[in-house]
Amino acid sequence: MIFKTLTLHNIFSYYGIRTFDLTPSANRHGNIVVIMGRNGFGKTSLLNSVKLLFGGIEELRKTVQRDRVLTHNKSYIRGDNKDWWGILNHRARIHGDLKCSVSAILLDEDNREIEIERSWDLHNENYESQLSVKAPRIAHLTDKAADKYISGLLPKDYIPFFFFDAEDIGYLAEANRNQVIEKMEQLLNIRPVENLKECLKELRRRIESKYIAKDVHQRLQEAENRKKLLAIQRDELQYQQQTLNSDLEALEDELRETRQKIRLLGGQGIIENNAKLEATKAIELANLEAALIALSEALGRDAFLRLNAKLIQKSLSKVERCAHSQQGATAEMLQSLRESLKAVFTTPPYPEHRLDDSQVVFYQKRITKLFDSRDVDDDEKKPFELDSGRARKLLTVLAAYSPQHHPEAILRDELSRALRADHKITEIDKTLQEVTQLSDESKQQFQLLREKETRLQDEFLKLKDHERKILHELSIIDRKIKPLDEETNKLRNQARQSEQGRARLDVLENMQKLLEAYKQTLKEQQRGALEKHFNSHMKSLLDSNRLIAKTKIDEFFQLHFLDVTGNPVAMSSISAGMKQLSATALLWALKDACGKQLPVIFDSPLGRIDRQHQDNLLTRYYPHAARQVILLPTDSELDERKRRLLEPHIYREFHLHNPDGENTEIELITPIKEPHHG
Repeated sequence: MIFKTLTLHNIFSYYGIRTFDLTPSANRHGNIVVIMGRNGFGKTSLLNSVKLLFGGIEELRKTVQRDRVLTHNKSYIRGDNKDWWGILNHRARIHGDLKCSVSAILLDEDNREIEIERSWDLHNENYESQLSVKAPRIAHLTDKAADKYISGLLPKDYIPFFFFDAEDIGYLAEANRNQVIEKMEQLLNIRPVENLKECLKELRRRIESKYIAKDVHQRLQEAENRKKLLAIQRDELQYQQQTLNSDLEALEDELRETRQKIRLLGGQGIIENNAKLEATKAIELANLEAALIALSEALGRDAFLRLNAKLIQKSLSKVERCAHSQQGATAEMLQSLRESLKAVFTTPPYPEHRLDDSQVVFYQKRITKLFDSRDVDDDEKKPFELDSGRARKLLTVLAAYSPQHHPEAILRDELSRALRADHKITEIDKTLQEVTQLSDESKQQFQLLREKETRLQDEFLKLKDHERKILHELSIIDRKIKPLDEETNKLRNQARQSEQGRARLDVLENMQKLLEAYKQTLKEQQRGALEKHFNSHMKSLLDSNRLIAKTKIDEFFQLHFLDVTGNPVAMSSISAGMKQLSATALLWALKDACGKQLPVIFDSPLGRIDRQHQDNLLTRYYPHAARQVILLPTDSELDERKRRLLEPHIYREFHLHNPDGENTEIELITPIKEPHHG
């Protein structure tokens, strides 16, 4: 059996009619449907809707009632307007649309369609569901007849093994609870034998009652009534004990966390942290000093050149023109000749008839005027004038500061280094100041934690006293039940005196023994097969594990993990991720052992498992878990790398969108077409 379609109407986070088409694709041979969405987008709503479809509201209501009291179907279905919105979609309720339903079209082994629907119409304050089934070759079924048919497709006891949140199945690794063991026996076809034995017991009671004298019958009835009353009281006390144990565990965890905080406040962590901060500060001070020295030297030497790239670029072109200018060379030559010729009149050797001073001055002025008239003018009006020699020297100096050499990089790096060091020093000083002030705050926090520890300890002791009281009352009830058992057995033995009833009772006794022998044989066969499949799948999924070498499953289907030496592995030493993998291996083994071909739905399929074991689940388990596997991951659980591992086995993919939390929308992701070869 697999899903062809699944339709949700005004249920949980799905507003209006939303349909998932889960029909297997003719072009793709995978068995996996991926329905991806972020937390709160509708994955859990989908899972719970499927549970409602097959199991009704009772099992799901028990889950909801862990932390709240919903005494009527009305509170559960419509919500209590506080912290439980009900199964009816919140937006639909506000708009007055009071019809909701979940329906599916299934395909059986012969590919025939089976239509099932569970719906609620709340317009007339009717909070009972209407169940409908349309199946091949049978009339349209409703209510009890429909429920009986659905139980044949998928018994309610099977639901936790096929539709579940993967993060919540770790308890199966500790399968020592009576309810879990009973469901496992049901799945392995062992429980029906026990049910038949119970029927025989009831038949025996009726036969014994029929052949008992009137006064004995009355006394037996009274004794059984007293036993039933005591059994009810015992069940109530056991329920209180379970609730109390949960509260004690929560208190122990909170008390342990509080004491850990107290120990941390009394340790040397602050002193060690101060020393590290001081050492880091010394390093940063040295960095700051070195950076500032480098900046100081640069500022006193050539910082103005490194920081004026555009000015350097313009100056280079001017200086280069001066260095290679012909006019500059001519002007330089004329200046040299001017001075040399003027000195002719004042330096020896002198002529025979020397000129007087006035004549010397006269001729020197004539020479100066002559050279001035031949001097080279600068038509470009230079801001400064350089002879070619000095210009070439300046050109060599300025070239090192040209923009292509990034001369400012040194200053920028040293400045950044100084700023970083200064910022770190400021942060460290701030932290040290806070640590200095932490002493009084720590004392106050320490005192508050001590008070909290005392309060938690008092609450814990009160709960322990209550637990002892419950255990005392249970022991009293057990003491009262024991003589009643003896009395009822005695009265039934009197009934056996009747010859007419003895033969029938003997037959029933032999049938009981035969059924018990058959049950033990069947249990041993199924236990062996389950243990073999479990160990094989455990090694496949948990291939990096060295803690658990082998697992034994006893006659009560309790798991016993063993190490390489054959010694038991304590359950407390097994991580939550390993428990989840162990539970997954158990589910896989149960599916193989029972031979049931049913779809499987996994919410949070990868949970708290590490990467390697996630890959094992993706490549070794989900492709073989069932004929149809529906995965409900978050986008962080199934990223692109993991999706590529799963891609060959995916035949349909949906994305859920629900930004306001009240209206989940379905987006069908078109599968990537496989390339053609040849």
